[in-house]
Amino acid sequence: MRNLWFRCGLWVKFAVLAVMGSAAALIAGFWLPAAQAGVTGAVFLALCGGAAARNESALSDRRHERERAATSLLVKDLRGGLPRVREVRDPVLVGIHPYQHEDGDGDYTESHWNTPPYIPRDIEADLHAAVRSGGFVLLVGESTAGKTRSAFEAARLLMPDRFLLSPRNRDGIPSLIGALNLQRPYMIWLDDLERFLGPGGLTSSALSRMLASGSTIVATLRTPEYDRFGDHAEAVVDSADYEVWRDGRDVLRQAKKIRIPRQWSPAERERARFHRSDRRISRALSASEVFGVAEVLAAGPELLEAWKNAWSPGAHPRGAALVMAAVDVRRAGMHEAVPVSLLERLHEVYLGNRGGAQLRPEALDAALAWTLRPLGHTGASMLVGEPATGLRAFDYFLDTLNLEVIPDESWDLILTQASPRDALDMGMTALLDARHDRAERAFAVAAGAGLAAADVAKAVVLGKTGRIDQAVDELRTIWESRTRSLGREARDTLDAHAKLAYLTLKQGRPAEALALMRELLPLREAHLGENHPETLDTRLQIANAVGRLGRPAEAADQCRALLGRFQRELGPDHINTLDVEARIAMWTGKSGRYAEALALTGELVGRRTSCLGADHADTLYARGRQVAWLAAVGLHEEALERARTLLDDRKRVLGPDHLHTLHARRQVARSAERAEGPDAALPVWRETLEEHVRILGAGHRLTRKVVEFSGFRVG
Repeated sequence: MRNLWFRCGLWVKFAVLAVMGSAAALIAGFWLPAAQAGVTGAVFLALCGGAAARNESALSDRRHERERAATSLLVKDLRGGLPRVREVRDPVLVGIHPYQHEDGDGDYTESHWNTPPYIPRDIEADLHAAVRSGGFVLLVGESTAGKTRSAFEAARLLMPDRFLLSPRNRDGIPSLIGALNLQRPYMIWLDDLERFLGPGGLTSSALSRMLASGSTIVATLRTPEYDRFGDHAEAVVDSADYEVWRDGRDVLRQAKKIRIPRQWSPAERERARFHRSDRRISRALSASEVFGVAEVLAAGPELLEAWKNAWSPGAHPRGAALVMAAVDVRRAGMHEAVPVSLLERLHEVYLGNRGGAQLRPEALDAALAWTLRPLGHTGASMLVGEPATGLRAFDYFLDTLNLEVIPDESWDLILTQASPRDALDMGMTALLDARHDRAERAFAVAAGAGLAAADVAKAVVLGKTGRIDQAVDELRTIWESRTRSLGREARDTLDAHAKLAYLTLKQGRPAEALALMRELLPLREAHLGENHPETLDTRLQIANAVGRLGRPAEAADQCRALLGRFQRELGPDHINTLDVEARIAMWTGKSGRYAEALALTGELVGRRTSCLGADHADTLYARGRQVAWLAAVGLHEEALERARTLLDDRKRVLGPDHLHTLHARRQVARSAERAEGPDAALPVWRETLEEHVRILGAGHRLTRKVVEFSGFRVG
C-alpha cells in the first residue's frame, strides 16, 4: 500500500509538471516568436521528463536492490520480498524448533505460531536492553537452551515494523549488504552464527557496513562454536592469529553477548507453571529437574534415547548410522546442509564399526525416512531439512553425544565433498583440535582454490609441525606477492609479514627476524594504533628476538616495560598479558637468574591454572618451563616427578603424537638421567627415540637431537 501511494504521488507530480510545461509554452507565445516559444516549452517539458525519468530510475534501482536481496533470503513476505518482523508466520524458518499442536493444549494468541506459549527467561531484561540499544546482539548457549526463541520473541516485541533480512547462508551476506544501500534500519537475523562467519561472509568489514546502516543484528551461537574463538583457541594456535580465526574473533568481540543456560532456574519454572494447562509445558516441567524446559519441549532427550535404542539388531541401525554421519560432517567444520548422497556413503563407515550386517540393518529408504520422522508429540527429527536440497544433524546431538575422534576414512571423504570455504573451516576446526595433518590437507584444498587466508594458514601449520624452512619459504613468497598486488600496508600483507617474522625467529635467524619486526612495527602503529593488541604483540616479538640474539637480560627488561601496557589495554588476566609474564620469567632464567625464574614460573603456573584452566596449552607449557628451572637449580628428583606428571597430562590432553608430548618425553628422559643416572635412563631414552622415529621420522631435527642426547643410533 505504501508503494502504491508512493507511485501515485510520483505520477501526480509528473502530471503537474506536464501542465506547467504546457503553460510555459502558452505564456512564452505572448512574449516570443512562435518557433522560440515552442522550443521553450519543449525544453521545459524535457527537463520535467528528465526529472520524471530520474525518479522512476531511482525507484527501479531500489526495487532491484530488494529483489536481489530477496533471492538469497530465508524468510520472505507473500510477494517474495522483504517481510516485516511481525509478518513472520513460520517459526521454523527462523530456526525455532518445530512443534505439533495437541488437542486440549489451550488457546493461542497467535494460532499460526505452531509453538507453545513463550515463557520469559531470567535474561529477558538484559536481552531487551541490548536489542533496544541496537548494534550487534548475540545470544550464546547450548543446543535447545531456548536462545533462538528468546532472541526472536525480543525482536518481534521491540522492532515489529522493521524489515527483516535473513540470509540463507554465508553466500547471502554480500547481497544483504547491497540491500542496505536503501539507508533504512533493518533487523538482520543470523541464527547459528557459525554458518555466516568467514571469507565472503560476516567479516569485521562486513559487520561494520551493516551497523553503519543503523540496522540491528540479532544472532545466536552454540557454546562450543563460541569457544572456538576464545582463549583456549588462541593458545592452540600460538597467537599466530590466522586471518580466518582472527576475523571470527574480531566479529564476536563486537557483539553484546548474553548467555542463556539450558537448565531453567526456579523462577523460570515458576513462570512456566502459569501455562501448565498446555500439556507440552506440563510434560517439560515434570522433567525440568533433570533437563531444561526448552530442551524437553524440543524433544532433545527423547530423540537421543531413540537414537541409542536404534542400534539394536533389527531396529534402525542404518538410520542411527546416518545420524552419526551427519553429526561428524558438522563436527568436521561443515555447517550447511549436505547432499543425501554424501550421508549414504559416509554412514557405511559407522554401520560397519558397530557390527555391519550383524545388526540386520533396514533398507536405506526406510532408514532415511526414520531419521526425518517427527518424534511423538513434537515436530523435531534427528535430521533436519529436505532430501532434495540437503540435510543437517539436529544440533542437540552435537552437544550431548560423547563421540570419539572422527574416523580418518570419514574425514577424508568429507573433505573431498567440501567447497573451498568449507575446506577452510575444516582446516581451522582440525587445527583447534590439534590435528595438524588434517589441517594441512584442508588448507591445501582451500589454498588451491585461491582463498587468501588458507595459504598463510597452511604455511603456519608447516611451522607448527617442525617444517620451519618450508614454512618460511612459503610465507616469504606470500608476503612478497601480497606486497606487489595489495601494497605493503594492506591488512593481509601485514598479517603475512608478521607470520614471516615470527617463523623466521623460530627458524633460528633472530637478526633477520628482528629486522622484519622493526619494519613491521611502524606500519602496525600507523594503521592500528600504538596500543592495539597486534602492535603490542609486535613489540613483544621484538623483545624475544633481542633475547635470541644473546641479550636475555635486555629482553627481560623490554618485557617488563611492556607488561603495564598489556595490563591496561587487555586486562591483568588476559592470555596475552600472561604470555608477557611468561616471557619475563623465561628471559630472566636465560640470563642466569634461575632461582628468580623458578619463583616467577611457579606464580605463572598458578595464575594460568586459575585464569585458563589446568589443561590449557599455556598452563602445560608453563609447567614444562618449571621442570627446566628445577633442573637448573639442581632439584633433579622434583624435576623428574613433575616431568612424568606433565607427560601423562599432555598425552591425555594433546594425544601421544603431539610435538609438545614429545618434548615432555625428552624432559622425562633428561630428568631421569640426572636424577637416577645414565644407566637407569637408557630404557627411557630408547622409548623416547622410538616414538620420535615413529612420529617424525629418522631424519627429523628433533629425532637427531634425541640421538645426540641418548647416544643411540637409528636403525
